[in-house]
Amino acid sequence: MTDYSTLMPGDAVVALRTLPRRVNAALGVVDEVTEGRAHQLGADGVSAIEAILGATATLAVLEKGLSDVSIVEDAPLHPAVTNRRLRSVELSTNEPSDAVVEQFSDRVTSFADLADSIKGHDWSRTGMVGDVKVSALDLLRDGVAVGVDALTQVERIIASLG
Repeated sequence: MTDYSTLMPGDAVVALRTLPRRVNAALGVVDEVTEGRAHQLGADGVSAIEAILGATATLAVLEKGLSDVSIVEDAPLHPAVTNRRLRSVELSTNEPSDAVVEQFSDRVTSFADLADSIKGHDWSRTGMVGDVKVSALDLLRDGVAVGVDALTQVERIIASLG
């Protein structure tokens, strides 16, 4: 697992902005064969599309947390910000892969744009999940981790179905 604890905001934004292109490349050119493969379950019982949908939903939670922290010091945050088990969502695999990737791209871009608007000392602002402080920078780093983990999962699933 990659250590994101030293990732700085500018590098994190760049990493986020590359994710849509990299996910698209991992899925390959969309045709009937690759569309079917994108919806096919991998060895861990998740399809590439479900991995992308899960990341998109998680990034929405983290973006909301980052937005709240950027506005209000010690903002109360949803428990899913720190508890990955609470991030599970109902996944629909009926949508075409290009629509799912577009949703992912829109969410990643929105998250990166928000991160890009936060400057200097504002990265040390915190929110609260119960008694636990979470910094804006922690939220950004977790967002990068979620996106990269989804990309890795998509690559692994597609390769296993090859």
